[in-house]
Amino acid sequence: MLELPHAVLGAAIATKIPNPWLALPLAFLSHFPLDLIPHWNPSLYTETKKYGRPTRKSTLLVTIDVFLSLGAGVLIASRALPNLAQASLIILACFAAVALDVIEGFYFFLGVRTQWLENLINFQRSFQKRLPLKSGLLIQGLIILISFLIIYS
Repeated sequence: MLELPHAVLGAAIATKIPNPWLALPLAFLSHFPLDLIPHWNPSLYTETKKYGRPTRKSTLLVTIDVFLSLGAGVLIASRALPNLAQASLIILACFAAVALDVIEGFYFFLGVRTQWLENLINFQRSFQKRLPLKSGLLIQGLIILISFLIIYS
């Protein structure tokens, strides 16, 4: 799954659960059920195995996704201002929700090829269900929409 749905759901969790001892682990754990939902992703693993790194197109897509995720996190956190503690919690929850993918980024984009990272990637790949582009992005759009409905309810 792209980072944006993970980050926005993490923010939704933090907006409804202001206790960081609950919100941050829940945001982190939310990564797994979201990845169980069939979705579309760029083929970073396949491209890295074939070409030694992701293609330019996938790298550009990931870069855009990361910036959109950061922007959404900042936008949602800004709603909590002037409560700096709540705004910080929202940002941290966004990060917690994408942390596993950030760790995988070391493998795909920085060339860190450790057995530990390979195991993490294979674990995550084992329960992801892939869809074609249009239907996979539609599902992720619905997750983002539902997350925003939670945030603003």
